[in-house]
Amino acid sequence: MNKQKGKNQAGSILLETLLSLNIYVFIMMSISVIFLAVLHMYLKNIYQMELRSQMRFAAECIIQDIKHADSVTVYQESGHDAIAITTRATAGSSEASAEFIKYRQDDLAFFPRIIKKGQPLTGDNDFCYTYVRFSCRPLSENKDNRVYLLELKGTHQFSSQYFYLDTAVTRLGSRSLN
Repeated sequence: MNKQKGKNQAGSILLETLLSLNIYVFIMMSISVIFLAVLHMYLKNIYQMELRSQMRFAAECIIQDIKHADSVTVYQESGHDAIAITTRATAGSSEASAEFIKYRQDDLAFFPRIIKKGQPLTGDNDFCYTYVRFSCRPLSENKDNRVYLLELKGTHQFSSQYFYLDTAVTRLGSRSLN
């Protein structure tokens, strides 16, 4: 009778081991799925933060240049808005020669980006696949218009959300250009 108990216990240990192994695998798979979902959400938030910081940086550059501009011209170039700004603010002296700053949309790269004086303001990063576009228009068609409406629209390749940044920019002063 003792031999029969030993045989039953040996079989039950094998059965318990197989069941516990299945439960262990199920628990580990559940933990892995949860971890991957959390990692996906974390990366999506990182991408969105990078996109928003690029959009804020580009908007601040455009706003500062328009604020201190002597003249601002908004025109179309390759189907997108472009801004031509003439300013003396960067030179530090009102007697200095005027500097020309041009903002335009670059579609030559794989991802559209904003270019200032030939250098990219947005999207110049292998990690962040962002699409950023801007549009600018004067508030009125009056020759003495000093207020411009600026809109930036951006999205990330891995995100399905669009972010919009809208603002009005007022040119502070106007100096006569020679």
